[in-house]
Amino acid sequence: MIATMYKRRMKAAFALSSIVMLIGISVFFIDRPDSLQNWLNLSSIGIVGLFLFFTGVSNQMKYNKVKDIQIHESKASLLELDHLVLKKDLGFFPRLLLFEKSGHFVGTIKPIRIPFIFYPMSLLLRDSLIMALPITYGVFSNKGNVLFTFKRKGMKKSIVTVKNVHGRKLGEYVQEDWKSLVNIKGELRDADDKLILPVKVKAFSGDFTLTDSEGRQWARFYNGYFPHEYTNIFRDVYNDIVELSDNLSKHHKMLLIAMTGFLFLQRNQ
Repeated sequence: MIATMYKRRMKAAFALSSIVMLIGISVFFIDRPDSLQNWLNLSSIGIVGLFLFFTGVSNQMKYNKVKDIQIHESKASLLELDHLVLKKDLGFFPRLLLFEKSGHFVGTIKPIRIPFIFYPMSLLLRDSLIMALPITYGVFSNKGNVLFTFKRKGMKKSIVTVKNVHGRKLGEYVQEDWKSLVNIKGELRDADDKLILPVKVKAFSGDFTLTDSEGRQWARFYNGYFPHEYTNIFRDVYNDIVELSDNLSKHHKMLLIAMTGFLFLQRNQ
């Protein structure tokens, strides 16, 4: 699973690098630079191409290191875990691979039922803007079964509705998008629109510690922190580990994972 991710990143980087370099070569022969400014503009194209090429080389090296490592499927249910390792995967639309810190694969968060008209938009928008589109995301087990879904709607607010596999509403995560400059603020509500968890995330680092009105900690995330003993399996720098309370009901755990997944899908890397 991790090796496949690095392989996709490697191919994408090499392909984009080739396209950019071909554009640069075409510009050179069609309209040769005749001033310092034009040379600088052409050089910037070459720099972008080289950056993409070395990104591909980096991912190829990571792929070679992990291609022989067998990633086992977790025997634990996603809703039973007290932590999640979230890795952003490459695709037209953002998606997450979910692991235990031991490296065992537990599931994915990815879009389902994507309107065809949204595909061209995915080439122009970054993750935070793509997540503004009304696309249904599914939280899948490592067996490929949908556990629950969530979908964003709204203009000034992100209203993320979470539903079970039967389409019954479990609750909502409401985020104040236009007011979230220094900190991202939101609320996790149940199906009856009752507040169950206030959410405050540091906008620049993404750090959060979520505690309810009774002082119970639901989740915690420190950007840049990852247990050193597990970095042999997770070899790149984008390893986000979120601690989850194991004292939550199944219903509340679904809401928490959906909200956490939405936050991480929005992040640009």
